[in-house]
Amino acid sequence: MLSSFATGVTTTRRANATDVFVSDDPDPNIGALPPFIQPDLRTILQSPNISAANASSARDFTYPTSQPSYGVGARNQTLAEYRRTNLQNLPHNRSTSVWFPDSNRSNGTVVTNAHVTILGTQNGTQTRLGRLNTSSHNLFLLPQNGTILTALDYSTVLPNQTCTVTNGTKTCLNYSITSQSINRSLRIGTQVWPTAETTDEAGASRPLTYTNVRATGRTTMVVKGTITTQLAIHKTVSIRTRSGWQQRNVTTNTTVRSHTVRDTAPVVITPNQQLNATQTLITDNGELKRIVLHLDGPTTFTTRRHWSYASFKSGQVRLQNVWGVYSQHRYRNATIGTQRPNTTVSFDIFHPSMPLNRHGNHSSPLSTTSQRTVPPPGVLEKQLIAVRSKPAIARTAPQTASTATVGRVRTVPLATEAAPLTRSVNLSSVRPQASTRVVITNVDQPLAALYDIHGDEIPLKTRTATEHPVSLSLTKRDKTHVQIELTDARTGNPITNQSIYLHGAVQGRVITNSNGVAVVTRDENAVEATFRGVTNNSRGLYYTPSHNQIRFAPTPFNIYSALVALSKGFVAIIAFVLFYLPFHYLRR
Repeated sequence: MLSSFATGVTTTRRANATDVFVSDDPDPNIGALPPFIQPDLRTILQSPNISAANASSARDFTYPTSQPSYGVGARNQTLAEYRRTNLQNLPHNRSTSVWFPDSNRSNGTVVTNAHVTILGTQNGTQTRLGRLNTSSHNLFLLPQNGTILTALDYSTVLPNQTCTVTNGTKTCLNYSITSQSINRSLRIGTQVWPTAETTDEAGASRPLTYTNVRATGRTTMVVKGTITTQLAIHKTVSIRTRSGWQQRNVTTNTTVRSHTVRDTAPVVITPNQQLNATQTLITDNGELKRIVLHLDGPTTFTTRRHWSYASFKSGQVRLQNVWGVYSQHRYRNATIGTQRPNTTVSFDIFHPSMPLNRHGNHSSPLSTTSQRTVPPPGVLEKQLIAVRSKPAIARTAPQTASTATVGRVRTVPLATEAAPLTRSVNLSSVRPQASTRVVITNVDQPLAALYDIHGDEIPLKTRTATEHPVSLSLTKRDKTHVQIELTDARTGNPITNQSIYLHGAVQGRVITNSNGVAVVTRDENAVEATFRGVTNNSRGLYYTPSHNQIRFAPTPFNIYSALVALSKGFVAIIAFVLFYLPFHYLRR
């Protein structure tokens, strides 16, 4: 049996050569991922070495942005369209309410089991990069303009007709709903987006859109829905006659009852966070040799703008960042409650505007509720995880010839742990690292654009620099010290104030002085020095990486010195026994 999140169905029919299943609940009998599986379905199907039958294997995958390139479902919808359709197909009628495990339900005057539940975002993603039960857990990462998916549901219940008899006069009350409507609004930070529409129950789960969010840093998203019911109270007065009850007077009063439900979630507006991106094109005799990409910004997860990939000028190769987005079912089940009126509630017909139940009084039952567990609709959430430790080169077109490789990468940690995955998800999740400097070698074209995790473009500056080789020399000053000199191999000028990384020395890193020189103390018989390369923007130069080492002769073993040291040790022990211990004993 193959269960596919992409189609939202479960089938017992075996896969054939025309089926491709994308599963977040992989078949345990499949075993390890076959080597031909690649992250993009189109790449799989276009590959000449892969049969469609092999591609039919169930598997999990991530895509680089929150807008996957594949279609899902029988109508080949986008993932966003498919998710909206699922929400709009939630069952709605006046006597039932469907809620989810994390729905915050409440009761009002004539509505019960009312809730609004945030179910995801069309253009953004979520992540669990944070401790459980904290505001960082299940954090939404949103673009400046987007759509929020919610489900609002409730059931309506009216009291039965009631009659009282006093001194031969019977007064009966019954109730009917003349109208019922829903108003919804979305708030992110201090900005509010009302829907400017009054909808019925069938439209209660339409997407909520927002534009131009200004919030910076982590803030709160609030979805609010107000259910307004216009209630008619019909009072019939009858008197007793010999032939029975005779109706004398019928009056109708109307009252309006409102009940508000809310749901909240922590959010970060990714484009409003900071990231300054600059590519430096390193050339030698006019030929592009390498690219140094600098990414400067905050080093905390909620304050840094996260980039997804950088495209090269040809469009057939890209620099892929560490992030991946995957989709999975959010709930294992849902609950449907059906209302059956069985109680009498007295309305104050003289003050029809007075509320019968205050908001927050959830204990006043208007009816009995029969509950049963049902499979949830295809409610999908999109999760952001780090799938690799550093950026990598990815090809976007089959049979693309490119020798570009990622060289040295400087990173800073963004989280203490990797984002957790459910057991059924067959993906790898690593602790996320933010790249601050990426060196790309063997390139023949510059980067054209940089995109964030929502697919929005990030400004990318471009500089040029000329490649200069360096001379990294190591000389012995004496038996324990090494002098390191870093100079421009073309001009002989010293390269000052640069880090040299060491192995076999007391220090792990030194900085060259105004003469391009540093002196270190050796700790082993060999000292290794590494210069990782640097760009001098003011002079338009790039100094290439370099490595060198120097060896010392091993220190010969001197048996005479060893015997002298051993004899001195014995003398000290004997002196301690003969002189110190007797005096210490006598003092006692």
